[in-house]
Amino acid sequence: MKCLKSKKVSYKFLINISAVVFLFASCTKAPNIDEKLITDKMLEQDANEGGILLPGMMKNILQVDEPWNYEFQQNLNADYYSGYMALPQPYFADINNFTYFMIDSWNAGIWSVPATRVLDQWVVMKKKGFDTKYPDLYSIGLILKTFVGHRLVDTFGPIPYSQYGSSSDVKFDSEQEAYDVFFSDLRQAVEGLKKAEADNPDADKIRFAKFDKSQYGGDYAKWIKLANTLRLRLAMRLSYIDPAKARTEAEAAVSDGVLSDAEGSFTITASNGHPLATITSSWQETRLGAPVETILGGYNDPRLSKYALPSTDPALNNEIKGMRQGISFPSNDDYIGFSQVKFEGNPPVKLMDVAESYFLRAEGDLRGWNMGGAAKDFYEQGIRASFKENGVGGEDEYINNTTSTPKAYVDPKNPANNAGPLTSLTIKWEEGATMEQKLERIITQKWISMYPEGQEAWSEFRRTGYPKLYPVMVNNSRGDIPNGEFIKRITYPTSITNASAAATAEAVSKFLDGKDKLFTPIWWDVH
Repeated sequence: MKCLKSKKVSYKFLINISAVVFLFASCTKAPNIDEKLITDKMLEQDANEGGILLPGMMKNILQVDEPWNYEFQQNLNADYYSGYMALPQPYFADINNFTYFMIDSWNAGIWSVPATRVLDQWVVMKKKGFDTKYPDLYSIGLILKTFVGHRLVDTFGPIPYSQYGSSSDVKFDSEQEAYDVFFSDLRQAVEGLKKAEADNPDADKIRFAKFDKSQYGGDYAKWIKLANTLRLRLAMRLSYIDPAKARTEAEAAVSDGVLSDAEGSFTITASNGHPLATITSSWQETRLGAPVETILGGYNDPRLSKYALPSTDPALNNEIKGMRQGISFPSNDDYIGFSQVKFEGNPPVKLMDVAESYFLRAEGDLRGWNMGGAAKDFYEQGIRASFKENGVGGEDEYINNTTSTPKAYVDPKNPANNAGPLTSLTIKWEEGATMEQKLERIITQKWISMYPEGQEAWSEFRRTGYPKLYPVMVNNSRGDIPNGEFIKRITYPTSITNASAAATAEAVSKFLDGKDKLFTPIWWDVH
């Protein structure tokens, strides 16, 4: 699979074939030769049966080993809606996800990959009684389940979740109901891991280390902090819709311990390099988004050279040049020479940047919650953590910069795409600033640090309105999204509606005001 053009006829075919392969593998009896090689008794040794599903679950929160599935899950939607990336070539006559005309076969993978490869695997763990037989390994499964669940809810809205796999009758949960399960599962996961550590401090080394595909090396203490940071992330998502519950969950998470520089970011190592490297370089299907160029470029942010390659178009003089999202294309190759997403070596895929933990605490303190410190200090710690992880210096000068602001965008190919600076916001923390100015600083720096994890960046943009982004130039939503506004959710693909038409219709009626639309907000999106 080399380019989107070839996918015009193959996307739905590939998805259907994948589903058939999965069902065949799940429902047929393994050959006798495999049964002789690996018995159930052998799998019980060192809890192998309890953890054997975990590596695959980790790698499918966001599919790290299959660039085409990574593209389905995130790059063809959230990476663009977050402002991080843009499409360098026209496809389907500019009628596609990037101009708000949803391509059904593209969006099917957002649901199918995590549902079949993470949620279904959790169901297997539950039905085999691993919650009581291997409660520590099951706890890891709950954390992975929550990572997947909240990404799906934050994308679609109501989904089948609380009764997933327990009944043939499909029941969609409201976003609020799903979030209640997220918090409950995370509490259970932390309790399970703490008990395992208390019973045997070496349990993680014996039982889990061999299954852990993250950078944490099987360390339960780090996974506990990861679970608490995820809890803090989800608590902050409720900051506008349910501030009391948000505060309770956030304070409990911080009190129990969240990620810091000592643990680092939560990342999953890909087998063949970061999938975005394939998408941007080999397939030539994504480029740097204009907001990354104008915000980081205006701030003279040294991370920009870590995030993007210099342009290859001779007219651009090797400068880093991003693209507006959702533009029209005078010709097929005008923007191919704009900046590609940059990857050095074989970096892992980032699912939670450690800097996010600090920025979440900064916002929590700003809202009057007990985060164990002051917003200013957490804000600066977040910037320092991001500089450290990206291997750049000059953080002191950057943090104290009172003059630099984002710059205007100039499109040398089409002046119609030119736009002024997105904001006049400076970098240095100002105690005398308004709450909104402080919030914009926190979220803008969080957005910079989380790159290229577009899913979380898109969710936070919808929740807060920050950082300010450029609207699409071409709006093909057929009146769903007002001109100048932004997409709020992805509509259900037919892979969901065809499989559960009545349940989907009921969910739309009960939880989405009867509107399965792109501009129908997610429950927590009330800002």
